[in-house]
Amino acid sequence: MILNQIKFAIRNITKDFGYSLINILGLTIGISSTLFLLIYVFDELSYDKYNKNHEQIYRVASHITETDDDFVWTVAQIPFATQVLQDYPEVENAIRFQGIGRSLFQYGEKQFYDTDVNFVDSTVFDVFTFPMISGDPETALDEPNSIVLTKSFAKKLFADEDPMGKMIKNESRTLKVTGIIKDVPKNSHSHFSALMSWSTLESRRQSWGNFGLPTYLKLKKGTDIIAFDKKLEEMYPKFMAEIFENVGVKIDYILQPLAEIHLNPIGQGESEASGNIRFVKIFFLIAVFLLVIAGINYMNLTTARSVKRSREVGIRKVAGAHQGMLIRQFLTESVVLTVVSLSISLVLCYVFLPQFNLISGKSLDFTFFGKSSFLFAIISIIVILGLLSGTYPAFFLSRFKPINALKGKQAKGSGHGLLRKALVVVQFVISLGMIISTMVVYEQLSYLKKKDMGFDKEEILTVVLNNRSMIEKLPVLRNEFLAVSGVKSVGTTDSPMGEGSSKNLVSVELDEGMQDRGINMAGVDFKFILTLGIEILEGRNFSEEFKTDTLAVLVNQTLADRLGWKEPLGKKVDFGNNQVAKVIGIMKDYQQTGLYNPVESLLLYLRENGPIVYVKLDKGSDRKTIENLELAWNKTFPTNPFEYSYLKDNLFEQIQPDEKRGVLFTLFSIIVIIIASLGVFGLASYTVEQRTKEISIRKVLGAKVQTIIQLVFKDYFVLIGISILIAFPLAYYLMQNFLANYEYRTSLSIVTFIIAAILLLVITLLTVMYHTIKISRSNPVDSLRIE
Repeated sequence: MILNQIKFAIRNITKDFGYSLINILGLTIGISSTLFLLIYVFDELSYDKYNKNHEQIYRVASHITETDDDFVWTVAQIPFATQVLQDYPEVENAIRFQGIGRSLFQYGEKQFYDTDVNFVDSTVFDVFTFPMISGDPETALDEPNSIVLTKSFAKKLFADEDPMGKMIKNESRTLKVTGIIKDVPKNSHSHFSALMSWSTLESRRQSWGNFGLPTYLKLKKGTDIIAFDKKLEEMYPKFMAEIFENVGVKIDYILQPLAEIHLNPIGQGESEASGNIRFVKIFFLIAVFLLVIAGINYMNLTTARSVKRSREVGIRKVAGAHQGMLIRQFLTESVVLTVVSLSISLVLCYVFLPQFNLISGKSLDFTFFGKSSFLFAIISIIVILGLLSGTYPAFFLSRFKPINALKGKQAKGSGHGLLRKALVVVQFVISLGMIISTMVVYEQLSYLKKKDMGFDKEEILTVVLNNRSMIEKLPVLRNEFLAVSGVKSVGTTDSPMGEGSSKNLVSVELDEGMQDRGINMAGVDFKFILTLGIEILEGRNFSEEFKTDTLAVLVNQTLADRLGWKEPLGKKVDFGNNQVAKVIGIMKDYQQTGLYNPVESLLLYLRENGPIVYVKLDKGSDRKTIENLELAWNKTFPTNPFEYSYLKDNLFEQIQPDEKRGVLFTLFSIIVIIIASLGVFGLASYTVEQRTKEISIRKVLGAKVQTIIQLVFKDYFVLIGISILIAFPLAYYLMQNFLANYEYRTSLSIVTFIIAAILLLVITLLTVMYHTIKISRSNPVDSLRIE
């Protein structure tokens, strides 16, 4: 019986192929787009869950409360890991990571810089799931000067040679390769290219006042995380009160589940760009919208073709078919159409997955579709679209009375007509909301790109000095660079622009006397302010003409306001060790922490050997200037490759993840509108067909094409008006919430909403006009003869 129903379904689908094609096209576009969005959402939600013990692993973050400030660092102090492992039986293991920064690696003639190598505790493989290809995970990092390479790092350094047991150079170290592991999965909140044994690290002062280490705890199964988190409060009075209590600083620890880190950043110090939970929710919502619109299209087009199906229903009822049999038949058709569309969608996903990866920045393959969670999603799509969207048409068609059905008459009443219009309104509301949202997202991204960061980012190169021996030659390099034609100035710092600064405890002069405060600080040379074009509001810049500037500082307006300095010039800052500096200038605020964070209170002190070198070029400098800079570099550092980047590009890398999401958002918004337009196209065809006699009579009476278009479009105009009344407040509320998550944001403009409404009107008008003009140009005599 089921086979017969499938055969009848296929026959009916092919019989009215034009409308079946519209249905299949709408469903295919909707399903394939939904699948792409779902793999994006599933991938974002899967971060760090490749670790077998991810439910037991927590990252330690430090919540630091000061007298006039509080913030969260996603790091802990050096002694924290060993102390917590010793004092708390709930802790099964504790792992510290310490990045070595940009560093040169050499093997034979092969050499390159890498920025993703970490010192790590030897038990790292007991906590994290990093499968070992070669070597023993139990002992690989036990000995000093041991290094475990990822597969890609090993390939880059050794090509096809077996790396195990080989010796490689890293600056002044000689390291032995003791293991090869698989590359860290893409869905990890943090990546590395190699791991060096913790015992290789030069001994560091075990101070509870020294922060900076990403630290992870593996807790024993069954640990009450809330109770354990409460117990960690004991550590402050035991180990830190002696250091911090007198200066009004309190330290609390926050334990963040490993799987939540990527989408829920909680503070400063993330090693990589985090995900965006707002966009994940939005993309899931768009996936739902796509299914809803595709389902609505099917329901509308099926019920709109009810007259053509009514005779079939009448014959079946006369032949003895009861309502249940008819419902099953129409549901079978719906499921067959959905399965056909799903099959085509899977093929399209396979073909276009590389392009999707390129747009989204992902590295997904088709095996993702075989995961149990995704298979469940596919089955859900069949159920939702195939059964739910087919339910109303099945009940509607099966209720026709045999006599009326055989005469080709529709069911009495306007209930189904009202429902069809309501469903069109839903489509219009979603489409209008998507148009508005797309415009707002792009306005926000454009705002971030054009945002004045308070310093010059154009025509500035960034060059990094990697070690002490290179920094010692900085004066020579500076002079070599300045001798190059096209170079305006050279400035250095120890804190890259847009990446924050270090925080230190210093004593500052207040009305109540000298008091300790945690201050964000960066070391710069005499030419840094000039090179970056930072504005001095009051006072002066560092100058080589003043020998006392070795004990001078600049502060930004935010710091001056925070400390309550009405007359900041001349205020004292005590660094300790008889190093008392005075404020000589007030800077205009600039974005040291990037565009996603508020301006931090900042102090600049004089440091002439910062490892970050900024080179300001003349406007329009060509490739020749870069080549001459490389020659100057090679003259100073003949054995080190010349590597540089543009400051503007470095800063825009922070926006790039949101840009990729914005492109995806726009793409799928267009798809939502296309699917909705397909539905309007089919309905307009049906409407015109139903009113053929009326239109023909109006033509005979002298009606113009414009009048006929207005006649047909009038109903849609009313529906769009209703949609605007619903969509505008909803879109305004949602976009306000979306923008509220940005530190710097554009404002919502009524112009955006008006443009969106006009676009929807134009799209609908063009869709309806095609059928209206077609019938208007036909001979009315032929239409009336048929009627």
